[in-house]
Amino acid sequence: MRSPGFTLLETLVVLLIVALAATALPRLGSAGQGGLARAAAHDVAASLRDARHAARAAGMETRVVFDTGRGTVLGVRGPARALPSGARLAVEGAAAEADADGRIAVRFDAEGGSTGGRVTIALGTQVAVVEVDWMTGHVR
Repeated sequence: MRSPGFTLLETLVVLLIVALAATALPRLGSAGQGGLARAAAHDVAASLRDARHAARAAGMETRVVFDTGRGTVLGVRGPARALPSGARLAVEGAAAEADADGRIAVRFDAEGGSTGGRVTIALGTQVAVVEVDWMTGHVR
């Protein structure tokens, strides 16, 4: 008859499971931030693509304005959209499209070309980047 309690093997298996769970927890915490950063980048890319399409369809310039101080994006449709709470917005673009208040625009012309630029969204340690080709206006 077996005495009550755990065997050495059972105890080692439990310790192994606890150790694996402990190493996975930090990754799970940042996975949510990475998803939010990527989702925000997809929204920014969609706004830029909408503006490029609108410029080509209407035959006139359109702009997407980024307010780095407030963390908002103003596209061609609807009101300005805010980035997730705690996200940092950085925009590299043409100096002629920037103002002293921290706003910078990416402008698309009627042929689809643009002023180009790079939009970086950082949330915690996660970073997502959207690039606009200055010659073709393609958004990546």
